[in-house]
Amino acid sequence: MPIVVAVDLRDQFGPARDQDPRPTCMAFAASDAHAGARPGWEPLSVEWAYYHALKRDGGPPSGGVTMAAMRATLHDDGQPAETGWPYIAQEIVNTTLWTPPAAAPLFRRDSKDCAALPPAIRACLDAGLPVLMIMSVSSRFDYGWDAEFVVAGDEPLDPARRHAVVVVGHGTRDGRPLFLIRNSWGEEWGDAGYVWLDLDYLQPRLLRASVLTEEL
Repeated sequence: MPIVVAVDLRDQFGPARDQDPRPTCMAFAASDAHAGARPGWEPLSVEWAYYHALKRDGGPPSGGVTMAAMRATLHDDGQPAETGWPYIAQEIVNTTLWTPPAAAPLFRRDSKDCAALPPAIRACLDAGLPVLMIMSVSSRFDYGWDAEFVVAGDEPLDPARRHAVVVVGHGTRDGRPLFLIRNSWGEEWGDAGYVWLDLDYLQPRLLRASVLTEEL
């Protein structure tokens, strides 16, 4: 059965980007959601967002960042265009050399909670708002989609494998609810960086969600 698309916000975004080996999925997801909320498509600096969120969380540059720290960063620090501080694909080893350059202008944006529940996520998408989401993932998420790029079925939950993505659409296939997500593993992953998640796969893995709102 073909996918019946209800909402598809992919046209708000440019090409999917690649976080490479670094734990920067939250910075990529938030930066792309932020860029997608602005007119046209101009990628925003992931490096800047990750650096300032990591300062808030107090972790090492080899660790991820929380959604709360990222939302505070976008609200208080903002972020420049990608050219203001281009992404560093390699892991950060020498932190003394890892400092943000002077960059302007800085774009800031507010955000709000979205319940980590399928109906709430659908309502945000119906309002034209991509959803920043944290979920647990598995090997099926990594490479187990079908010919229509749908990840379905069941696998044991792995609490250690948490990942941030942007939910950009929803639809159905043979009556089953689906959610379209944008990943940060490059255009070679899935359908040019996107896959559909079946409700039965996604629902037990949903951990947290929020949406970006007005520019500040």
